Amino acid sequence: MPLPRKAVGALALLALALSACGAGVTSAADAQRALTRQLPVSSHARPVSQGSAACSPDGGFYVDHSSIAFYYSRQVPLADILPLLSGSEARDARQLAGLGPLLEVVALARNPGASTCGVGLTQTVLETTAANGGTAHLVPPGAQSQVQLSYYDPIRPILVLSSNRLDLCSADVNPGAAVWLLAVFPPVRQGIPLALVNPSPQYGFFMPVGRGAVPARVPTDLYSEDVNHCLQILSAG
Repeated sequence: MPLPRKAVGALALLALALSACGAGVTSAADAQRALTRQLPVSSHARPVSQGSAACSPDGGFYVDHSSIAFYYSRQVPLADILPLLSGSEARDARQLAGLGPLLEVVALARNPGASTCGVGLTQTVLETTAANGGTAHLVPPGAQSQVQLSYYDPIRPILVLSSNRLDLCSADVNPGAAVWLLAVFPPVRQGIPLALVNPSPQYGFFMPVGRGAVPARVPTDLYSEDVNHCLQILSAG
């Protein structure tokens, strides 16, 4: 079980806090609307790639597989997520101000099986190839403080959102149902091909930024959890 990002700073500079505050995003409802509005919608949308999640209601004798289709990614401002983070997590996240936009990834999980599956993006990380300088090369210029660098080893989502209730950043997908999943990653160096990689079950693929569409409108009434909080609880257990 991976360790959560350490809480290595408690205070952010006032200038960083002010620069991170975007107009109109002051509440959790505002943030959810900001993260779902203006997503391109097309009935002909096709996923960039797909992963899967396995679940078993009886300890392994019967196994169902839910699919996770990744449709779209785009850049979003830091201010769009701050109201969704707890006090300490929001203070740390404000220190990312000035490093560039965050990366939002939109996916849709479907369950064709007969039992409920828990699907999440907590373990999904951003990587690139060794030819492009390796994962360390994704760290944006200007990231120097211990708090800033703690977001990049590995590059996990800061926040996950779901159209169904989250339990430790995992959403239940009932038989025959579909659930939207959104993950928001820290700023990364631009102009480098980005790969989404999940260790278990293992899948990985390159994700273009700002190309494609989602197959339906994403609801604005979403559940959210900060990933560091989820990992802290999982590690404690």
